Amino acid sequence: MKFSTLTKKELVESYEKASKHLDFPQIEAGETRHILDWMYGINLSRALTLAVKTTGKFKILSSGRVQGPALKIITEREKEIQAFKPEPFWEIELEGSAKNKPLLAEHEAGKFTEKTKAEAIIKKTNGKKAKVVDAKKTEFLQDPPHPFDLTSMQIEAYKLFGISPKETLALAQDLYTQGLISYPRTSSQKLPAAIQYVDVIKELQKQKRYSSLCKNILNGKLKPNEGPKTDPAHPAIYATGEIPKKLTERQQKIYDLVVKRFLATFSTPAKRQTMTIITEVNKEKFVSRGTLTLEPGWHVIYEPYVKLKEVELPDVKQGDEVKVKKISLLEKETQPPKRYTQASIISILEKKSLGTKATRAAIDNPMSGAKIYQGLLNKLKNGI
Repeated sequence: MKFSTLTKKELVESYEKASKHLDFPQIEAGETRHILDWMYGINLSRALTLAVKTTGKFKILSSGRVQGPALKIITEREKEIQAFKPEPFWEIELEGSAKNKPLLAEHEAGKFTEKTKAEAIIKKTNGKKAKVVDAKKTEFLQDPPHPFDLTSMQIEAYKLFGISPKETLALAQDLYTQGLISYPRTSSQKLPAAIQYVDVIKELQKQKRYSSLCKNILNGKLKPNEGPKTDPAHPAIYATGEIPKKLTERQQKIYDLVVKRFLATFSTPAKRQTMTIITEVNKEKFVSRGTLTLEPGWHVIYEPYVKLKEVELPDVKQGDEVKVKKISLLEKETQPPKRYTQASIISILEKKSLGTKATRAAIDNPMSGAKIYQGLLNKLKNGI
């Protein structure tokens, strides 16, 4: 039997369409991978443990085809951070107003590596009048999000709720076994018509909290905004329409996220507008940029999970006066690369085709492993 949800309807259909025999090549492929993983991991783990003994200490260490590369990636980033030397730079900021609305602008040159050049511009513009020399508005459509595959769901859950990828997978697995969502271990961003998503949305409509959202979706064109990623075994993660009986707080968070992401993929694009204003002060140009939403479209469906910065600029035109409050010289310094988070490391592993959907989530606390690994490198004279 092949199925992606544990709903009665799909299990019955799966039983009626069951294959005449097991897919032995698929079984043997999976078994082979397990054996190779074990042979690879057991030897590397043994080598690391013996290497520690050469320092006069003993510690059992584990490594494998996912752990090892993950630790190397994290350790290389840590080396970059430790070797990083900050360099100073300066920015010039104009604070003013136009049309009785505040206006912030940065000098068109951006970063100044020489303080004297920035100070010369401050001196040149100090006390001078300012006016708008260009103002452009551009509208664009922002497409709905793609359906969740496991990695994108884990990243979103970490970003929104701070739930680790490993726990997100466990929570999603619980929801799957309760028949509330489809199989979570998928790389697909596709929602084939075979899952009968019209029926799913109608079932979700029976839940009061999703009723109006579903009605909105059913009144439009029911075509999901699918992503490029595919998985021959399972579709993207979606809610089945089954009504939850009792969920923990964290299960409810993941369930709500899956439902709204699923519905949002069928919604309309959001219309947004960017505005760029060029202000001139004594022939020196300052740039202001802002983006705001004109028509929310799918944002309404995916609330409160839409995290976009809305910056509304004054509605000015060429020749309008800008009242300058002050022009400031800001001293800053370059920043080292950011450390990987539990979400960003699984994204990197996926891009490098390291591990599987499930094994990536097991890299639960990367920094502790990196510290151990770095310590070994420092202690072992000849390396490992």
